[in-house]
Amino acid sequence: MNRTMKWVIILGVIGVGAGVWWARSKGSDEEGAKTYYDVEKVEMRDIRITVESTGEVEPRNRLDVKPPIAGRLEELMVDEGDKVKKGQILGWISSTERATLLDAALATSQEEYDYWKELYKPSPLISPLDGTIIARNFEPGQSIASSDSVVVIADDLIIVANLDETDIGQVEPDQEVVVALEAYPDNEFPCVVEKIAYDATTVSSVTMYEVDVRASRKLPPFARSGMTANLEFIVEEKEGVLTLPVSAIQQKSVKSGAGERGGERPDFSSMTEDQRKAAMVERMKERGLSDAEIKERLANFGQGGRRPGGMSGGQNGSQSSVRRPFGGSSVESYVLVASNDPDKPETKTIKVGVSDGSYTEILEGLEEGDEVLIKQVSLGPKKSGRGSLFSPTMGRGPR
Repeated sequence: MNRTMKWVIILGVIGVGAGVWWARSKGSDEEGAKTYYDVEKVEMRDIRITVESTGEVEPRNRLDVKPPIAGRLEELMVDEGDKVKKGQILGWISSTERATLLDAALATSQEEYDYWKELYKPSPLISPLDGTIIARNFEPGQSIASSDSVVVIADDLIIVANLDETDIGQVEPDQEVVVALEAYPDNEFPCVVEKIAYDATTVSSVTMYEVDVRASRKLPPFARSGMTANLEFIVEEKEGVLTLPVSAIQQKSVKSGAGERGGERPDFSSMTEDQRKAAMVERMKERGLSDAEIKERLANFGQGGRRPGGMSGGQNGSQSSVRRPFGGSSVESYVLVASNDPDKPETKTIKVGVSDGSYTEILEGLEEGDEVLIKQVSLGPKKSGRGSLFSPTMGRGPR
């Protein structure tokens, strides 16, 4: 085979390869974003608006019971967990002098010991309040100073939580709270707000307010001081209302007044990621962009570049980058419902109420059992880009 024939074959192979590469690239570009719809039904359910926080079980009053005199603990008649009453004798203490005298008498004879023991009485250790013994720090026979805490008594156990200043405005005394201890997460019990601190504390540059919460009836017996608690402060609660998932409800700005420009723009800040992509696809199609251009812009958006439609990507999900309509505006909620054309659903205006972040209350426009559509966008296979003709991925099957 001469040199000329070799070059003809090589050029032919290159030409065929280039044609295949171009056809595959073109086909990939034409696989634009595809839209499909999920169906959701309007259902009756309960909605609870809450402020969540964590706290710790603490005694309302915690007292260290100290001896009236220094000496030796002769007897301690209570243990941890025992309930005591104010004025109850908890134990007996011998002064240093009495302890020395009794030890000397016992060394002489039992009769001598009994005599001085009856004559020289020990001092009682008395409970200063009603409560529960939560700590026993000494045992009989040990020497104690007047500054030592023999036992620790706590009265009622409460739960102390710290709320951010942005949430404290939604909390007030006697408000209902649902509490679950981390040690017993399946055992919820009702509580109420007892007190809100007037003085704030700063934790990691965040202003916090201490909130005391008490059990509506009585803390469960398994509650212990120091346990971590999860709290839900009930801000609003509605039972048996019409609801839809938050993702099924869209919003648009209804403009009024002078200075309007262009048509209505969707409120991207209230949409899910899939809803934003679907709205962006519609806007770009209205502007005459091809499927390939739409796909490329959506890919750039996902990588943190400029948003389709001329919007710059904000930081940390900031809503400041969302373009707002000119002039006065109000927000109108709507849903998508099926029409005669399956590819073009109709919009239906509704009136919404409260939302718990997952479901939103429907006040007007829909009935129980009505079906609504949730637009989803499929970007299709990711385009690899038009790199080298001899890209490593070109023409290779699975390994």
